[in-house]
Amino acid sequence: MFKPGWFYFLSRSLKPISFNYGSNRGEPVDRYYIEKFLEENKSLITGHCLEIENNTYTQKLGKNISKSDVLDINKDNAKANIYADIRNLAEIPANTYDCLILTQVLQFIDDYDSAIKECHRVLKPGGAILATLPVMSRIDARSGPSGDFWRFTEASARYIFNNKHFASLEVRSWGNVLSGTAFWVGQAQEELSKRELNYNDPNFPCIVTVKAVK
Repeated sequence: MFKPGWFYFLSRSLKPISFNYGSNRGEPVDRYYIEKFLEENKSLITGHCLEIENNTYTQKLGKNISKSDVLDINKDNAKANIYADIRNLAEIPANTYDCLILTQVLQFIDDYDSAIKECHRVLKPGGAILATLPVMSRIDARSGPSGDFWRFTEASARYIFNNKHFASLEVRSWGNVLSGTAFWVGQAQEELSKRELNYNDPNFPCIVTVKAVK
């Protein structure tokens, strides 16, 4: 049985309560906001969709899916059917996809500008990119300090998408000082109430989300 969060803070530990985003205690806090954002925009997850590493959210939330592609640069990923670098998707024709789902992806891309340009190119007119980006998070457990490049704010997310000529752009922050602290130290979302999770403070966000329509 896990010790409660308040006991961790009393202990003044120099290590997190969990090294795995709280996934060994329940569901990670950031996934609450990610899934809420995608649920609110699930009407856009339709037609020909592209997701990174797996198609979990396309399958879970999509409707009238004509084709579901999974992109990964790692050829050992059996769940992928397209092996390519998101910074250069030359093998994918322009105007291919109705929806691109990029959940916690761009922080691992050194040249995120090229990645966004390529995503814009392969998106159909009227299609949407649904992206989530971390404002605060531990260094990624898999990529490590050498492969985890960026953290974003509402302003920077708007800036990097604004110059790609999207027809509409909606950027939003999610979280507050309590949920952010819980995520930072490795508590799970089950350890917070819905009131605590749903309160939004733009000065203390946990993640930002982007809905960009071409």
